[in-house]
Formats: sequence, C-alpha cells, structure tokens
Amino acid sequence: MAEKNFNTAEKFLLLAHHPERGRFLIPHIYLQYGIAGAILLDLTLEDRVDMVDRRLILKPARVSADPVVSDVSALMSQSVKPRRVDYWIRRLGRRYRKYKRQILKGLADKRIVRIEEKKFLGFIPYRKSYLIESYTRSNLIRQLRNEILAYRGSSSDNAALAGLVKACRMQRILSTDRDELKQIRENLKKMLSDSPVSDVVSQTIRQVHAAIVTSVTAAIVASTAGGRH
Repeated sequence: MAEKNFNTAEKFLLLAHHPERGRFLIPHIYLQYGIAGAILLDLTLEDRVDMVDRRLILKPARVSADPVVSDVSALMSQSVKPRRVDYWIRRLGRRYRKYKRQILKGLADKRIVRIEEKKFLGFIPYRKSYLIESYTRSNLIRQLRNEILAYRGSSSDNAALAGLVKACRMQRILSTDRDELKQIRENLKKMLSDSPVSDVVSQTIRQVHAAIVTSVTAAIVASTAGGRH
C-alpha cells in the first residue's frame, strides 16, 4: 500500500473515528476542541505561527493548499491584535463542524473515508463518514501505542498527537488492556513533561484540556439546575 502523509488534524480524526460505523468514539465536546487544538498544532508544526508574550503571531508564509490552514490563517491575519491560545481554541471550536467537514473531505480525497449525504426526516441534510480501509487507522494506533509504551525519555515525533490523546481522554482507543492502559497513562505524562515541544504546542494541549473541562462542567451545572425545576 502506498504511503500517505497525514497532518495532525487528519490523524486525530482517524483515531477518533469508529472503525466500522459512521460516527466518532469520543463525545462531541472532546471532538470540538480536539479539532481546534489539532489545527493550531499543525500551524505550529508547519512553522506558520510563533508565540510572543504568550500570544500567537502569524508568520509570513507561503499560501497553503489546505483549506483549513488557509481559513485559520485568514482569521488570524484579520484579528485586530495578537491573541492567546485559549482565545483561538474557543474561536476555532465554534467553527469545528466546518473544519471537521473539510478535514474529512481531505481524507476522502486520499481514499481513506467515504462520505455519504443523507437526509433526516426526508428533508434535513446531514453527512456520515465511513472508513473504507482499516489498515491506515490500525497502523496509526499501533505505531502511537508502541511509541508511548516504549518511551524511555527520548524525544518523540508524535508528542503533539500524544498530547491530544491525553487531553481528549482517548487512551482507550490505543488499548483496552488494563496493564497497558496504566503504562500508557504514566508514559504520556512523562512524554509531555520531558519532550522539548514548543511553547505553542504545550499551551495548545493545556488549553484543549481546559476548554473541555470548562464545557463539561458547564453542561453538568446546567443539567443539574434544570433538574431542580
């Protein structure tokens, strides 16, 4: 099988996608902010942004063929002032459906997923995505799991993706074995604390986790308050 290149956002969606059904394995809040974080990580890994005084600065860069990168770069360039990572996580999170659709379209172009157009109640359009081959996702899971389990303090090329796995609580996607899960959780902590990742990467991972916690807490409070009436 020909080797294909995937960015962080594509890898994140592949990990989160159900291997057989047209849905995802994580709650939509985790997906929402995970996508936002993955996009910022891709901008960082492509050296398109820098951090100055804890705020993201868009660097002059070549035009990207990726519609997601182009859209987010345009948003940043239109901002009246540099913003912190948490601002962009929230801003991109509000647009996650659009970005999810664009990322899945890219995966469909690579013949990894199939997108089906459907209608709810016969007239409300929506989309479903299905993996059309299992090797790519299974290989990604295997490589990431083995890299985390074998971690002994060296640098990791997948530190950014591993950080998203931790922030979005996706460890069970990598393994369901109890002993392996324990080791994965322990090694993820070490990997993220030891890895010489950039300030943008570390801030992004922390802010993805913070946005998820805030949203989940707000949902619980709203549900509890509603139940009292």
